[in-house]
Amino acid sequence: MTPAQKFHFCSWRPLVTEQRQRKMMARSLFYLGEIGFNDYSFALKNNDTAGLAESLVPHIVGVIRSALIDAIAAGARTMVVAGMIPIGCQPELLTLFPRGTGSYYDQASRCIARFNQLAQLHNRELNRMLCELRRAHPLTSILYGDLYHPVVAVVSSPGKYGFGGMPLAACCGGGGGPYNFNFTFFCGTPLSRACADPSGSVSWDGIHYTEAANRFIARGMLRGL
Repeated sequence: MTPAQKFHFCSWRPLVTEQRQRKMMARSLFYLGEIGFNDYSFALKNNDTAGLAESLVPHIVGVIRSALIDAIAAGARTMVVAGMIPIGCQPELLTLFPRGTGSYYDQASRCIARFNQLAQLHNRELNRMLCELRRAHPLTSILYGDLYHPVVAVVSSPGKYGFGGMPLAACCGGGGGPYNFNFTFFCGTPLSRACADPSGSVSWDGIHYTEAANRFIARGMLRGL
């Protein structure tokens, strides 16, 4: 192909001008999913106390703020920002940090209370930051997507919402017990097994939610917007 042919081949593509880009951004809905879980999870695994993980909250919220500001500067006008899930309800962490009874577990959900307090701290700081951005950018719609309360609701009262009697157990995995989670039998390994009906489970593999749980969480989030 000659240089002239190359130019002819490429020149038909319309250029996306800055003005056109900003119009596209203004007409679009931007969704920022949950950000920070892996950071908190790794910090908790390296240090059993929640102090190290809590120290990350300002940094993680700051990263989210920077991403939002960049999107606004590029022309975004409608954004949904998801909050943190209840970290203490994850089968993986419930298995890694077993304890006795008492205040270690929330009485209603049976999740690790101090891990969920970390998630609540994240969500408070995130909401505070979002309020500041709304005041600074009154022409931009910045919505908070609540992932925390739908999950706590379904693990606290699974039967009420059509889920099975072991809401904190992984559907796919191995090891049995209340959480059915073990890295040796992690979902996808030869010795792992999946439950007969994933629609009755909240957690698919101890880390990710099932399709049924995601549907329930999404509906709850949308009702709260």
